[in-house]
Amino acid sequence: MRKFKRLQMSPYYFLFLILGPLTFNGSLARATIEDEAAQTVDYFYNLEFDAARKAAAQLEIRHPGYPAGAFYTGVSLFQQYLLEYPTQEETLSRFEQAMQRTLTLAKEMEGTDPALSHYYQGAALGFLARAAVARHHYAAAIPKARQGRVHLKKALDLNPNLEDAYMGLGMYDYFSNRMPAAMKPFSYLMVGVWGDRKKGLAYLERTMRQGQAARMEAASILAAIYASQGEQQWDKAQALFAELSAHYPQNPRYRLGWAYVLERQGRWEEALAVLDREGSWLEKLHPLVRPTAEASVHLRAAESLLFLHRYDVAEAELKRLESTPLAPFLADWFKLRRGNWLDAMQRTEEAQTFYDSIKLKKPAALARQFKSHPFPEGPQDVLPNLWPLPVVPE
Repeated sequence: MRKFKRLQMSPYYFLFLILGPLTFNGSLARATIEDEAAQTVDYFYNLEFDAARKAAAQLEIRHPGYPAGAFYTGVSLFQQYLLEYPTQEETLSRFEQAMQRTLTLAKEMEGTDPALSHYYQGAALGFLARAAVARHHYAAAIPKARQGRVHLKKALDLNPNLEDAYMGLGMYDYFSNRMPAAMKPFSYLMVGVWGDRKKGLAYLERTMRQGQAARMEAASILAAIYASQGEQQWDKAQALFAELSAHYPQNPRYRLGWAYVLERQGRWEEALAVLDREGSWLEKLHPLVRPTAEASVHLRAAESLLFLHRYDVAEAELKRLESTPLAPFLADWFKLRRGNWLDAMQRTEEAQTFYDSIKLKKPAALARQFKSHPFPEGPQDVLPNLWPLPVVPE
């Protein structure tokens, strides 16, 4: 896969900024706005929240009536919501307001540029549906998803070269196909698509290669898909996570995903090297994400060390976490690995106490397994991708 590069601006870009959008015909003016919008993407994915929202606000100031600024404000807030612990309803409310503003502006441009109008309506509705799913509000997500897909399809019918729109259609095709068989008729009735795994992946790959602002979102989603339990395409996932981690060093999602993929292949030493748990990269993270990122890194490092039977070093990592306030979704996995270490030290009764205190379904199931088989059996027993909130449902 080719290296990710910053998107290049249109040669008309600087002249456009000086003379304004009315200087050119409508299609060229909008193309240059889209070029400008694409330049803000690196801020979003490197978790530079202030810079991202400032860039989005500048888009709104320079191009009043165009939906890009409102849309990217919403995208930034959605990313923040996925990373926050605990999640903040205020962030979600601001996200929803930005997306509603996007919908209003997009509808108003339907007479002048119907393809982009439908694209922004579809993209905004898609993000609103994803936010509803993240909150387990599935009934609220369904109509948004259905309407969003209709708008994206219309956008591509009007302009097949609108590359970013293929990402949304790809997600609908892929995830509808991955639903359990019993749910597929329901999915078709609600969203209007049976799903096509191959087509969905092809559309996502197309946007990653040829898209503009949606290029990095497509790459992020593909990395998560290839690393998911349903796909397990480790080589593809590793390549994407490694590229994304290099391109966006302040986003711990990619480094943690990369380490997870290596662990699932039993490549424990390589996973530890990627985690770089004493490295300066952790100090550079945004204060919003650093505490949970550090806890996630040390927990996954402790796990790799347990599988390597390096129990002394694993204990040091676990002791470090004992004095750290852990989110519930990390705390139960910590208890599981602490129990594993106690098992290794033949302190069986203490291990049982930890196992019995676990409440979450998957670590509790593994804890019951370890009561009869006290040591982790292999890569299939590693922690799932716990944080940020998953973008790929299993």
